[in-house]
Amino acid sequence: MHVRSRERRVVRPPWWRGAGGVGGVLAALLFAAASASAQAAVHGRVSARGVGGVDGVSVSARVATGEPRVTRTNAQGNYEITGLAPGRYRITAVGPGYAAVSREVQLASGDRRRIDLTLRAETVVLEGVVVEGRADRDRERDRFENEPGVTARIITGESMKTLPGLAEADVLRSIEVLPGVVSTSDFSSAFNVRGGSADQNLILLDGFTVFNPFHLGGLFSVFNSDAIARAELLAGGFGAEYGGRVSSVLDIETDGTADGLELAAGVSMLATRLLARGPMPGFLSGAAGEDRGGWMVSARRSYFDQVMRPVANFPYHLTDLQGYAQIGLPRGTLSFTAYAGNDVLDLSEFDAPGADADSNSVLRIQWDWGNRVVGARWQNAVGPSWVADTRLGYSTFSDQLGFVDFGGVRFGSSVAQTTLRTELAREFGPRGSVSLGGGVDRLSYDNHAEAGGTEFFASTDRGLLGFAFASFRWRPTQDWIVEPGVRADVWWGGEITDPLLSPRFAVKRFFGDSRTLAAKLAVGRYTQVLHSLRNEEFPVSNDTWILARSGVPSVVSDQIQAGVEKYWGEEWYASLEAYARRFEGITEFNFADDPNDPDDDLLAGDGRSVGLDLFLRRSAGRLTGWSAVSLLRAQRSLPDALAAGWEDLPPTVTFSPIFDRHLDVDLVLQYLLPSKWELGARWNFGSPIPYTRPVSQYFGFRYAPLRGRYEPIDHRGGPPLFVALGGRNRERYPPYHRLDATIRRTFTRSWGSWTPYLQVLNVYNRRNVLFYFYNYDDIPATRSGISMFPVLPALGVEAAFR
Repeated sequence: MHVRSRERRVVRPPWWRGAGGVGGVLAALLFAAASASAQAAVHGRVSARGVGGVDGVSVSARVATGEPRVTRTNAQGNYEITGLAPGRYRITAVGPGYAAVSREVQLASGDRRRIDLTLRAETVVLEGVVVEGRADRDRERDRFENEPGVTARIITGESMKTLPGLAEADVLRSIEVLPGVVSTSDFSSAFNVRGGSADQNLILLDGFTVFNPFHLGGLFSVFNSDAIARAELLAGGFGAEYGGRVSSVLDIETDGTADGLELAAGVSMLATRLLARGPMPGFLSGAAGEDRGGWMVSARRSYFDQVMRPVANFPYHLTDLQGYAQIGLPRGTLSFTAYAGNDVLDLSEFDAPGADADSNSVLRIQWDWGNRVVGARWQNAVGPSWVADTRLGYSTFSDQLGFVDFGGVRFGSSVAQTTLRTELAREFGPRGSVSLGGGVDRLSYDNHAEAGGTEFFASTDRGLLGFAFASFRWRPTQDWIVEPGVRADVWWGGEITDPLLSPRFAVKRFFGDSRTLAAKLAVGRYTQVLHSLRNEEFPVSNDTWILARSGVPSVVSDQIQAGVEKYWGEEWYASLEAYARRFEGITEFNFADDPNDPDDDLLAGDGRSVGLDLFLRRSAGRLTGWSAVSLLRAQRSLPDALAAGWEDLPPTVTFSPIFDRHLDVDLVLQYLLPSKWELGARWNFGSPIPYTRPVSQYFGFRYAPLRGRYEPIDHRGGPPLFVALGGRNRERYPPYHRLDATIRRTFTRSWGSWTPYLQVLNVYNRRNVLFYFYNYDDIPATRSGISMFPVLPALGVEAAFR
């Protein structure tokens, strides 16, 4: 084959000849490099007491003459200003609700100095209205002004204390009051967001996954509210940097900032908790004059087993231990997070009151479960323009149940994740920014059962999830923000390779000169390779995790949401959002599985949800709070393996999941009374949720060919009773409503302060139904029920020492 060659002409720009060709270019590059090295830079972190890093704060570097250089902090409170000439600068941070704070620094040629700044909340009086500085509003306002698609709601650690919980403040029960969030039982703090299952919520502690953040099978959360700076719920439209779950992201941040040594303690009717917090020792600081960072250690333990020990063996206790450390270094911030929690229910030596020595009225079990989380995070500047965020962490959950009286019968379940990821971000002035990154997760699980040393069930697997993501935020005009993004995940596990591509796009349009009204739209695909087989219709249970493999698909969810948001100054905010979601790859247990078929343990199907969320909040004055109204329609479609008459494939049944609450209303009020009394109240109304009603019971018979007749199946000396069920989740419980209240008062002393409080759950003693029982021995059949919480008062006290 003849290939015709063609002369190639090189067109050089005009400056090429004037600079002397290649030598001139090298000289120009050397000159630019020398100029860059002669410039100085400052970087650091802007934080606030009780909330950690503050997002969206304006940071400026100003000399005596000339225009200041200005930038804004990112989501972690980090900032960087480069290209500064040598000289003396005043570095100033200004944020809404905070007093301005400044530091002066002398910069020499080539200097790169770290300057950390700590903001203090400022109380402002505007026409008789009290406005308290709060970083949750600041971060939400920054998201409103600079992020086009995400739906974010923030509750600070201080706000949680005036939200009634179970005996003490609880971050997960605080989340229940936000729009789009459904809780189906008083006995579980698990929650569902916009039609997703509970296992489809990504729960993070300082950026690291927590698998099962509950005590006592879900009754309350594992997080000590004293150690929490804030909890941020991303209910939808979150960016490409988030993966692994398809429904929501709950990011819980530790409060590790303190001006000096602080000690805190609390005693509730549930547990005793202790906390210590302070600045990092001087020898760990990065350089003279820089913020040394901080540390925090907290512990919590229930005490009923210890208090009752002289009288009886109380069989249950819980423990939580959490630690955090942050070190400010010349090139960045290094932080460490650790958590360990355990529940122990030991009935091996427990005797029920009045029981005989040989009685088997108490099922003797040994049950313990808990989480472990450890992680390191390095946030630093890369070159003059990029900021990196790198994380290395490990998280695991283990659940072990043993039956003492049944020959060593044991059940166990565990899941573990090791993660390594990095993210790079860069601002291109006020018009645009880019974020890109990637990493790898190693996931594994082990579910097993054994009796008498013989293993009769085992399911274990492991795999790698590699991921990369990129997003670009562009502001063509002051009225528009556009953010395209993409995430690519590849799952290697269970003898399969599953590539998962997740494009995402968001756009926001502002209206008016003040730009306090905006319309937004977000669409995207979200994927998940991890499933929990927890039965959400049972109120108290733990998760059993499995990974995608042959016969167990990954969850893929396509979502769209659109809405409007409006601010009225610093006092009022409102939003209205509509959404639609589709879920593919939802799984549940197959109760009709063939023991000889290892691939039919699970059933896979799909689901969908549509809804509307309304949120109205007042953030200033003595009376603050919000109202949330959520409308939801959710459905699931799965094979009906219990149906009769099928041969090859079971028919599909479409039903409403238990969290299909058509209307959910929350009203939250927080009122500052005279003499420093604080009052908090929450009223919740929920429309009926579905359940499956038993319609009859019958005796089981089988054909006896030798006798030529049907005979009752012998079961422990008598015929067993079987229950015939009606349509799946065709019936609904009565509506749910409840009023909770809390009152607290802080007394200041020379040594610190102490705060007694009273909480009352279900103030008017509403008997909300948990379960129905049907007795078909009666003619006609009768129905009885078990209620959720009755009126439940609780006393507690908190103390802080300085």
